[in-house]
Parts: sequence; structure tokens; C-alpha cells
Amino acid sequence: MNDSPTSNTHSSNTHSRAPIPGERTVRVTTGARLHFGLLDTAAPFGGVGVMVDQPATEIVVRPNAAFVADDSIIGRATKIVTRLCHHVGWDGLPACQINLVAAPPSHCGLGSGTQLSMAIAESICAFFDVDIAAETLAVEIAGRGKRSAIGVHGYYAGGLIDERADSPTDLNPLNHRIELPESWRVIVMRPKAEATTISGDTEIEQFSALKLATAEAKSNLIHILDHEILPAARAADFATFASSVQRYNYASGMFFASVQGGPYHGEDVARLIDETIGRGGHGVGQSSWGPGVFAWFESAGDLERFTDNLPADVDVIAKTKPKHQPRSIEIES
Repeated sequence: MNDSPTSNTHSSNTHSRAPIPGERTVRVTTGARLHFGLLDTAAPFGGVGVMVDQPATEIVVRPNAAFVADDSIIGRATKIVTRLCHHVGWDGLPACQINLVAAPPSHCGLGSGTQLSMAIAESICAFFDVDIAAETLAVEIAGRGKRSAIGVHGYYAGGLIDERADSPTDLNPLNHRIELPESWRVIVMRPKAEATTISGDTEIEQFSALKLATAEAKSNLIHILDHEILPAARAADFATFASSVQRYNYASGMFFASVQGGPYHGEDVARLIDETIGRGGHGVGQSSWGPGVFAWFESAGDLERFTDNLPADVDVIAKTKPKHQPRSIEIES
């Protein structure tokens, strides 16, 4: 896949059947995205987050006599591949089999929709030798990056991602990418109590109901990001990084207080965050709309000690670490 801003493939008015790729298997594996919070409630939004190793998303594409996909992804895959067909001028869905091997729990704030859509789009392109520019693949084929570009940039590059723009764009540019220390660890949890999830049309409705962020509130977030989070990440200063991420997450969450009842999504998430801080968690916050909650630790040992006596009403989604590598693409002939 071409990660440059130009592409060798364009839409065509001349339609043809998709090529037959031969006996090959394509496997795309990517990580998950933690979102620390947006910089604004209106486009171009902007924000900061980080890719983590687990929970992973893995897609495999194989030869088949017709287009098929696992039931859990058939709707999403059909839409993505239909957009690809229109882009390259194929008449009809291409013959292949798309399998979902691994995926995070959906609607937990882990950016699973973006990672899954990107993996489907890129695996199909690799399977049929279609070369499409990275931004085109993300925006036009996968249909991602509308409100947050962290997951797209993280898919291609890994690392801590700061994305923002001065005016609305199809995909906000990557402002900074920083690799956090290999030794740092993060836990992702959620309350066992069933929570209302926010995605799709509900997410659009929630955003439309938000008040515009004040200049003072936006300035405060930018200050925390530029003068605390980013410098601490570059310097591997764990204490400052964790403290500033926690304050940034709270301040950004207050943008959404009118629709989620406070800086966090509901009483159970707020209680889990308070309890995690009380038990010695650092850099604690809600990822995106939640209910996923993250907490940072300076070492694997610190994380294991924290998890020794977790409350019974907490589900651990992942004990993981920052992911610095881009998604992996394996082609087996």
C-alpha cells in the first residue's frame, strides 16, 4: 500500500471485472487506539491519543469463488468493497473471502471501527494488487477520519498521535508523532455494569447537541498538550505525562458534560475512574466516549501490582503497552 499523498489508482468510467489474484492469503494486523480527548467540539476538532498493542484487530483475505465475509463484518465489508469497486472501476464485488480473526470489544472507546475498516480496505487492496494513497484509502474507501484522525494516523505509523488543523479537512494532518518508552504499560478496563454505548447515528446526535467550546477552554487544552503532554512524552517523563494526560482528559470530557452527565460517560465510569485513581493508578481517563477506562504505569511490575486485587465489578479489556509500529501486512502465496 502506498503511504504517500499521491496515488497511482483513480476512479474510472470504464468498468471491468476484478482481477483473479491467484492462490494468495493476505493478513493485516493492527492495534487499538486510546483517545485522550478532542481539542474542540466542532470541525476540525483535533485531539491526541496513542496506539497500543492490544486488543488487536486481525483480518485475513483468501481466494474464494464469490465475495463472502464473516457475518459479524459482512455489512461493513460490503460497503467498503463497494466503494473500492467504484473507485477502481470494477463491475461487481470481487471474488474473495474475508475473515475476522481477532477484534476488540466494539463501542468501548478503543477505535475498533477505524482499525477494522482500515484493515478490511487495505487487505482487499493488497489481495488484488491495488495501489491507493493512504489518505484516499482512509477517507474514500474505509470511510474514516471524519471527527478524529488519530486512529488513521496510528494505523499507518503507531505511536502517540497529535492531530489538528486550522480549518475543516477530510483528514486532519499529523501534527506530532512520539514514541513512548517501551517499558511503560497501560491497562484498559470497563465497568461490568451494562453501559449505554455511543456510536453511529447516536454519536452524530450527541455532537449536534453540544455547545461550542469557549476560546478559554480550547486554549487550556492546547496549553496542556503543547507544554506538558508532548514535552513529557519526548523526555520520557512519566510523572508529568500521566498527570497532564489525566487533566487533559478531564478538561476535554467537560466539553461533553451536557450529553454524558459530566466529564465521563455515566456514574459507573466516573466511579471506576475515581477508584482507579484512589488505588494508585496514574494518567487515568476515559477513552473517547467510553466506557473503556485507561490507567498508565511506569513498568510492567507496577501494573501487575495494581491488578492483584481489582474489584469484582471491573472487566479488564487489556493489559498492554504503547504500539510504535504501523499495522503489519503479511502476504502468503
